[in-house]
Amino acid sequence: MGSSMRLLRGKKVRCFLVLLCIQLLLFATGCSHTLEIKNLASYQATCANSFGKRLSVGVVPKAPDLETTKLVKAVGAELSKYGAEVLLPYEYNSKPVDIIASIAVTPHYEGSGWNFLINFPGFLIFTPAWHGYIYDVTFDVNVDLLKASDKTPIGNFKIPFKLDVRHAAMNRTWTEISWFEVGVIALVSGIVFTSYDDGVTQPTVDRSSVTIGDYIAQEIINRVNGSGKFSGVRLGPAPLIDLAAR
Repeated sequence: MGSSMRLLRGKKVRCFLVLLCIQLLLFATGCSHTLEIKNLASYQATCANSFGKRLSVGVVPKAPDLETTKLVKAVGAELSKYGAEVLLPYEYNSKPVDIIASIAVTPHYEGSGWNFLINFPGFLIFTPAWHGYIYDVTFDVNVDLLKASDKTPIGNFKIPFKLDVRHAAMNRTWTEISWFEVGVIALVSGIVFTSYDDGVTQPTVDRSSVTIGDYIAQEIINRVNGSGKFSGVRLGPAPLIDLAAR
């Protein structure tokens, strides 16, 4: 009788260990969601114009942190691609340029109430891994353009880039260990996860900077070409549709 009980307990232990290994394997292989920007394609520039002649552009960045500074640098890189000589960062007592572009970027970062449900009871089907947590990242961009020789205005425009982000990393998905208890961890952390995750900012900028930079560069080119302030510059099409109206 005693040996039979020990054998039964041994089978239960082995069964438990097998199930534990399976859960750990699932957790290890499905505990993250690569960053995805659902609406990034809507910010693709609709044209690819260039200046009618080679112009120099001094870019004055006004960004509060390293990540938003990357967006301004992306604008400079895209302007260079379209034939402009770019000085960035530009100082008013530095080398003379044709155009001064002051580019200010104001970021806004928000989490989502849906993240609570994604975490609890979503942990039961590993929702954070296959869906990702929801974040709203907005970069409000304000650009002032001046003709450098006489400081006359060329134009000003404002564009809010509102990015619909999905992302999940180990710093949050570890709460899927609620599989091994009654779900309290996922419940409590789900409340916390409705807030923004600072770790989302850097990969979001890395993923979106070229698209945003190209859009702003095209808007600058169109405004300059349309101003008629530089002889020999062919007129471009009307400025791109203001995204604030979307």
